[in-house]
Amino acid sequence: MPIKQLVYVSEEAVAFDKASLTSLLDRARQKNTKTRVTGVLLHSPGLFAQCIEGETAMIDSLYAKILADPRHSNIVQLHQLRLDKRCFSEWSMGCASVSASEMLELKTAEWQKVIESHRDRPWISPGFVLMEALWSMHQSRRF
Repeated sequence: MPIKQLVYVSEEAVAFDKASLTSLLDRARQKNTKTRVTGVLLHSPGLFAQCIEGETAMIDSLYAKILADPRHSNIVQLHQLRLDKRCFSEWSMGCASVSASEMLELKTAEWQKVIESHRDRPWISPGFVLMEALWSMHQSRRF
């Protein structure tokens, strides 16, 4: 059954320290396990990048809540795709800290170059490719 994958970046409207981020992740992981949503959240002070995947109705509902959440500002959707398989199937919500420069790279990457370097995986968007690379590099520093 195809699933929907959505990647967005946003700015913190409210500062998150480690305790508040951990609390947010605990609640998200509980909800995501129940609704079969998977994904990963990358955090840098002041910024978030997130990939969420699951049934279309669940992802649409979750993204609507994110858009209305006063803790986020300047939300930019990088992509949404329908996929045959999940990319983060083992993560109800993985989280890793990344540097501000890596987050900036995610937001401003030269997408055409990223696409060219991943022609063997045409079903994956350039935003996801960069997010996946950052996640792979930072799994040892995850929450």
